[in-house]
Order: sequence, then structure tokens, then C-alpha cells
Amino acid sequence: MPGDHAGHLRVGSTIAVQYFKYPDTLHWRHDPMVVLGTDEHGIWFGGGVDTFAKKGDVDPPTDDHERGFFIDHPFVGLVVPDGWWTLTFNGPEHVVTHYVDIVTPPDFLVDEVRYIDLDLDIVRRSDGTVYVDDEDEFLEHSTTLSYPRVWIDRARSEAARIFLAIERGDEPFSSACLDWWRRHAGH
Repeated sequence: MPGDHAGHLRVGSTIAVQYFKYPDTLHWRHDPMVVLGTDEHGIWFGGGVDTFAKKGDVDPPTDDHERGFFIDHPFVGLVVPDGWWTLTFNGPEHVVTHYVDIVTPPDFLVDEVRYIDLDLDIVRRSDGTVYVDDEDEFLEHSTTLSYPRVWIDRARSEAARIFLAIERGDEPFSSACLDWWRRHAGH
């Protein structure tokens, strides 16, 4: 049960989602995110125009879009307790509908969920195209950042599995994410 891993998270509360590069370098942070609820897939969060996405330690406002920006649309995120991936669903009309980060299993803190980003991303565009992004970065970091071998193997297998699941329209990549997004976006 997802709540067993994050019992302190309550529907309507706000948290931040923090990604790190191995071993402990700040990467992307999405803040604030609202806890929407749980289902058999995990814990769903919502974000939107008040959510600031920042890379590293930049603070809003910033003119450097590569380091930080306010998100201009409603989106939902899925945290999979004990999972090696996390989903961001931007809605059916957004150019990038699905964005899956391959990550280490989440750590739940009082007001934050943390991951180590393992570079590989599975992206689905609104035209149906699905692809794996940042394979070159994954190969480089596997060596230069000395990823543990088990992480390398798990990242590759999860990326392949998620790629196929998104292509097939398996859950939670189909109606589940759309339903949570509609509830959050008011559609």
C-alpha cells in the first residue's frame, strides 16, 4: 500500500519533489506539489502555474530557462513507492504528454520526496512517438559517476519495460494518468 511508505503525506498537503545526481548533487526540484491521493499505482501529486522547476540552487524568478522556470500548465506526477521510475503527465494536448524519469526508489522526508536521477528518460509526445532520451548521458555517468552495477542493470531494464508499457498504453500510462490529470486540472 503506497500509504505505508509515506504515511505522513495527506491529500491537499504540499511537498517538493527533489532530484539529485549521484551521489548528492542538486538536480531538478519541483516545488510546490500538492498531494492528490493514492491508487494501486502509487502516490499522485499535482502541480501547475505556481510550481517552480529549478535546477541546482537557483531561486525564482530567473531569466535562465535552463536553470529554472514556473510551469505554465497543470500536470500530475506519480511517485511509485519502491519503484525505479517516476511519471510526469502533462495532459493530452501538451507536446510532451508523458515524461518518465528512471530514478532510484524514493526517499520520503517530512515535506519532500527525493530521488537520484539515473539519466534515462522515456518520453511520449502528443503525436504518439515514444523514445528513450539521454542514453549518452547515462553511458557517460555510469562510468564518470561510478553508478553501482545493480543501478545500471536496473535502469536499463526499467527503461525498456516502461518504453513498451507506454507504447502499449498500459496503466498507469493511459486512463489512470488522464483521470488524475483531469481531476487536478478541472477538466
